Amino acid sequence: MRPFDHRPEGDAVIIGDLERQVFLSIPTEGLDLLHSLAAGKSVGEAVRLYEEKYAETPDITDFLDALGDEGFVEIDEKVAAAVAGPVAPAIPARKPRRSWSLNWISPTVARRLVSLPVMIACVLIVAAGVYLVVDDPDLLPTPGETLLFPIHFAALTWATFILTLVGVAIHEAAHMIAARAAGVPSRLVIGNQLYILVVQTDMSGIWLAPKRQRFVAFIAGTLIDGVLASSFVLALWANRHGYLQMPEWAALLLTALLFTYLVRIIWQSFLFMRTDGYYIVATALGCRNLMSDTEDFLRNLVLRRKSRVDQSGVPKREMRIVRWYSLAWLGGRLIALLMLVFVGIPLLWGFLYQFILFVTGQDSMMGSIDFFTVAVIGVLLDGGGLLLWGRSLYQSARERRRRQAIRSDRAKARAAMPAAPANAGALAAPAVEPSGQQ
Repeated sequence: MRPFDHRPEGDAVIIGDLERQVFLSIPTEGLDLLHSLAAGKSVGEAVRLYEEKYAETPDITDFLDALGDEGFVEIDEKVAAAVAGPVAPAIPARKPRRSWSLNWISPTVARRLVSLPVMIACVLIVAAGVYLVVDDPDLLPTPGETLLFPIHFAALTWATFILTLVGVAIHEAAHMIAARAAGVPSRLVIGNQLYILVVQTDMSGIWLAPKRQRFVAFIAGTLIDGVLASSFVLALWANRHGYLQMPEWAALLLTALLFTYLVRIIWQSFLFMRTDGYYIVATALGCRNLMSDTEDFLRNLVLRRKSRVDQSGVPKREMRIVRWYSLAWLGGRLIALLMLVFVGIPLLWGFLYQFILFVTGQDSMMGSIDFFTVAVIGVLLDGGGLLLWGRSLYQSARERRRRQAIRSDRAKARAAMPAAPANAGALAAPAVEPSGQQ
């Protein structure tokens, strides 16, 4: 039995292997079995103690299978082969990607940075920004024109790109500081959402923190985005109303940065992907595996009976939430489509139109260096995202094949074993979704 940490969560317990960043949700009574095994007792002794306390026989085979799948228990393959025949090798943990952390910040300093007074001040700044936008709606950037700079196109495009990356780093740092305040390890990695290249904070250990600290960790990134966006709104409002005199290029740059921040905030509200908003909703509803359960539910609606995913182990309360959440999942896809139509396509058409003018020798605001800028940034973002997406699809397919092999071996072994007692207690151990913030 590998060392593990645990935290009660309603009628369940979340156990976690912090070294490998793997987490499971088990019934509360299952913790007694784990403590017995961790203390060095045999499986038979652990079952006997469980029967004495709960007056029922646990389904220890399924329970240990689920623990073995995620590496919480190590199985002696020679002994297992002698008892039940050859077994498939355990699924190895994925090699960690290059990552960075803020573990050099002390937990005390981190707690001060996410304290209640600081959070209240951030909320007030965001409220001030919203008030100024309501007062002057023309401050909001228009998608089709914001990034088509009429002057210094290449310079302003590169400046926007670099400062946006700085903003992303600040967003992720806020998540990492909040995780550090909760005493949870975190790391910054490069990843992807579908074919989009993203920077992510892996703080899966946050599931072992109290719910309030989870909310702070999940909302910290979007809150700091709101603060910075509000500061841009304040500067642009002051410039438009004569309180501040900015050169044209500075106003264009701030408008472009405000646009990227607003897009990022909207992105975090996409509930059909694992974004900040999704984790906030999942935590509030008490559903640690909401996304996977919802996707399985929708898949079952359209697949044939033989191909359906068994969801009998999902609690009834969570299945009711899954049914409602499936509407939000579908609605999120619709919002993403609308953003593509009203944001992505107008912006793309703007660049394409200028390219046509440039190629045909007409009056275009872009030169050769401008098109080089657009091409390089496009390759960095889209090309990198596509590469990581392809890799993730390959790894997921390989892991599914390995899991199917393990289940097949176990099914063959159980065919020769006696059936479990009728009063066997269910001890399912579903995996808890990792908390990766974009």
